[in-house]
Amino acid sequence: MAEMNYDYPVAPTLQEIFEGAKDFGLSDDEIWRTANESQQWAGPEATVPEYLDELAGALACRIVIKERRNRSCET
Repeated sequence: MAEMNYDYPVAPTLQEIFEGAKDFGLSDDEIWRTANESQQWAGPEATVPEYLDELAGALACRIVIKERRNRSCET
């Protein structure tokens, strides 16, 4: 049996990340806009883990902002 290399953690797929963002209330348009912006922010030299880190952070910020707006409109 071959040994597993644990140097690199397994990252979720883009589909899983996008589905998670939908579960938190983002629309497809908001998700894709954030994905495109994250790619620009990460830069052309970014590695996949760097891009995914940028994307996850940007989606989290967008989710929090949207939730705060929704809550402020309810009061």
